[in-house]
Amino acid sequence: MPMPGPNRLLALLCLLSIIVTPRALADGVPDPPNNRVSPCDELNGMVLAPNSPNPAPASEIQVLVVNNANDPIPNASVVVELWVGPIQLCPNGVFTATTDAQGIAYLTLAGGGCRAGVALAGVIKANGVAIRNYENVKSPDFDGAGSDLVVNLADLVQFSAEFLGDAPAVCHDYDNNGATNLGDLIIFAPTFTDGATCP
Repeated sequence: MPMPGPNRLLALLCLLSIIVTPRALADGVPDPPNNRVSPCDELNGMVLAPNSPNPAPASEIQVLVVNNANDPIPNASVVVELWVGPIQLCPNGVFTATTDAQGIAYLTLAGGGCRAGVALAGVIKANGVAIRNYENVKSPDFDGAGSDLVVNLADLVQFSAEFLGDAPAVCHDYDNNGATNLGDLIIFAPTFTDGATCP
């Protein structure tokens, strides 16, 4: 069988690149709208909390990383970037992880403080692609002025002021619905009764 001429060979290679390249490129590139971050997406922001003796359930997140074909991306590098300053981090928090075979990474956002309504307050990247940009990063560890990496009476006083309507519902409105109410109390209460702190 005769070999194809150079022009025919070039045309064949171009055709193969059109067919193969988009899929190959799509495999490891996250598609932000199809990715999922639980429970942050439901809360419209991140909750972080001191994690000893127990992490707050709202601070334990799962990041599903998929490509534009909605296929899971295993071994993707997932990184949480937080606006430091008013946010303090516990040294044993888990802010970087690698996805498993199902494309899921598990992280524990351990720390305190508050950034409310601030662009890029919390960013999640997968394989270098920003898949989430949250304006709200909040913690039960916030006394109205800052964080000391322990949930104690000072934090309860500020939470109560927001819960009772004596202060605007901002930093203890963890689900970002405009009110500090029962849903937020469910997140706050375990950290207070545990006296949550950083180990």
